[in-house]
Amino acid sequence: MYTPSADGGMARYAQELMTALAQLPAAGRHFELISSQDLQDTFKSDLYRVHCILPALRHRGTYSTRLSWAAGRVDHYVRRERRLLRWLAAQPHVVAVHFQEWTPWLAAGTFRRIRRLGKRIFYTVHNIVPHKYPAFVPPAMMNGWIRRACRLCDGLFVHTETLAAQLAGFLGDPHPPIHVTPHGVWTVPQPATVPATAERLAWKRLLFFGSIRRNKGLHLLLDAAEQLSGYSITIAGEPHEREYFRNEIVPRVRRLRDRGAVVELVDRFIPDDQVGELFSRHSAIVLPYTRDFVAQSGVVFMALAYELPVIASGAGGLGGLFDEYPIGRTFAGDDPRQLAAAVHDLFCDRSREGLIRQIRSAKSRLSWTQAARATAAAYADAPEHKRATEPHDRMAQTIPAH
Repeated sequence: MYTPSADGGMARYAQELMTALAQLPAAGRHFELISSQDLQDTFKSDLYRVHCILPALRHRGTYSTRLSWAAGRVDHYVRRERRLLRWLAAQPHVVAVHFQEWTPWLAAGTFRRIRRLGKRIFYTVHNIVPHKYPAFVPPAMMNGWIRRACRLCDGLFVHTETLAAQLAGFLGDPHPPIHVTPHGVWTVPQPATVPATAERLAWKRLLFFGSIRRNKGLHLLLDAAEQLSGYSITIAGEPHEREYFRNEIVPRVRRLRDRGAVVELVDRFIPDDQVGELFSRHSAIVLPYTRDFVAQSGVVFMALAYELPVIASGAGGLGGLFDEYPIGRTFAGDDPRQLAAAVHDLFCDRSREGLIRQIRSAKSRLSWTQAARATAAAYADAPEHKRATEPHDRMAQTIPAH
């Protein structure tokens, strides 16, 4: 499994899935993780081999100019792909590579080289298209890179049937098999004391958690707040689109505070050891994602870990998830009034025991063991590739060392 992220949600996802895969009955197979040299110890495990071979990603703040940062990023991704290919060429026992992350403009070329080594390729499509298209890259070009790389895979993974249909429509025919595997509920440390869900609902404290981007719809929640008298809102997450944050979020927060609303803004990344306390002092998670969100949200599974109800739009894979697991309320469209109505509906519902039962049922059914079984079954169904006629060490010689 290829997951370069050294920390954060993707590193956590890889650890959860790899742990569950490693605990399946062996059946003559074993699993290894390829990650970066600075992978945090908390995301390592003794249950499977971890190869910290990829170059560490320099933080943007270490570059003196935006141009040097852009050049540094290009150099980093090229070196990372080369390091991966050289390592794979020297590992004949590796029969398949499952990508959790990729570099879209390099992915197709990398996948072709891996296929020439006789290895199968899988990819988990966490986002069908980027949250935000890079500057100076036409969307049609980016979409072309994504389609070409996806079509070179032996199997693609998504977490809901809705996203499977959206991905199939995006790729067109023919496309590789698309496998729907559950996203497990995060394994997280629980705070020493966690108030009961019913008690937390009485507080009317809403939490927006995660990266701040336009397609996460935070502006919709703040507009809806004008109709949510008596509720408090906490925003906890790192701004990833600075202009959106400065020009649309900060002014809305100021206006609400001037009117007496309680809005707490924690505009930074929240470390793992602070997440439990944060979730335990809120009543519900709000995911007001817009129509432009074409992905699946790990925040839902963090909410389930702490047994918090979720209020969400039906964007991306959220609608399909709520159809199967009614763990809160959904609203339609990018409409603050609909969002406010969904909040009122959840908190005015007196049948809270039923909601709590649904949350606990979803928490028990959405297991990483189930995800691992479905993932392993997809691996087994994919046909093996014949190794290219050239020896793998000749392949290695064609890939520069730096």
